[in-house]
Amino acid sequence: MDTSLLFIYPLLSYLLLVDCSEIPFQERMLLKALGLNGRPKPVAPGPVPKTLWKIFEKGINADNPCRMEGFQVPGNIVRSYKDQGPLSSNDMSHELLCLKKHLFFDLSVVEKKEKVTLGQLEIKFKHNTYQGQEFQLQLYRPLHMTLKSMRDHKTSRKLLFAQSFRLHHKSLSFNLTKVAQDWTNTKNNMGLILEIFADGNTTMVNHLPSSCEHINSFIHASLLTVSLDPTSCKAPRIKRSTEPSMPTPSNICKKRRLYIDFKDVGWQNWVIAPRGYMANYCHGECPYPLTEMLKGTNHAVLQTLVHSIEPEVTPLPCCAPTKLSPISMLYYDNNDNVVLRHYEDMVVDECGCK
Repeated sequence: MDTSLLFIYPLLSYLLLVDCSEIPFQERMLLKALGLNGRPKPVAPGPVPKTLWKIFEKGINADNPCRMEGFQVPGNIVRSYKDQGPLSSNDMSHELLCLKKHLFFDLSVVEKKEKVTLGQLEIKFKHNTYQGQEFQLQLYRPLHMTLKSMRDHKTSRKLLFAQSFRLHHKSLSFNLTKVAQDWTNTKNNMGLILEIFADGNTTMVNHLPSSCEHINSFIHASLLTVSLDPTSCKAPRIKRSTEPSMPTPSNICKKRRLYIDFKDVGWQNWVIAPRGYMANYCHGECPYPLTEMLKGTNHAVLQTLVHSIEPEVTPLPCCAPTKLSPISMLYYDNNDNVVLRHYEDMVVDECGCK
């Protein structure tokens, strides 16, 4: 278990209870546990991809939170990166070339401990237009030069995909897992080159400007990655038979309700969803003798026994979580990327004496 995650729910409780001027250190600890080096401040965030909304709304498979069910790959982090590359100049080297663009995605936020398990490029078009013409798309990976000093030469780039399409496609997707894995080393990240041509066999060749007009509806390209942070993964949960709950006195160790509202801690500007969640906490006494209902560990049972003999020397066991469950969070990171991440041990489900 990642021990840093054990601090999350009490830290959130603390943030809600103390004066804002006293929380910077505690907040830094919490953000670090969430995989962030500071509170994100979105400047020009883009829309949340529908795919990420669907995964978030579906929820987590609590038995295996380190598998991204929406993509059927191992992972607990999904990031959507905006394209930062420029359009090329109008100096087209090919008479049928409608559009040429350099694509660049900054994957420097992927930590060394993460393993990228999926990379998917999506190219979107604004209109669902169809007028019969066909286009050819070619996607290249630069081999030798940085993006800014790249020259157009066949030996300096490698063809990744060549595909024909018509504009009744609103978007095109390409699997770039191996490329994304290489890009986690920033020295290997020289971006991509995208070229779109009018089909040479179409009757529209003699009217190339009008044929290419619809390609101007090209909006943007985005890269989606799924990665696995193994330090946040625990062994698969063992399902236990549920026992009927018995009424307990109010001062006995048990789960108490605690709702965390991200607005109360000043996180509403970068946390997209949820706006808050029921975190809960444990509170109460662990009296002697410990009953089975209090789910005491063997150590706790012995400690209560010693406490009954020497109460001034040995304290009673503490009321603590015995079962926790994960939640998903959608948020903007420090680079305005949209991130979906599964976090374990965020909700207290059961309490006991330890």
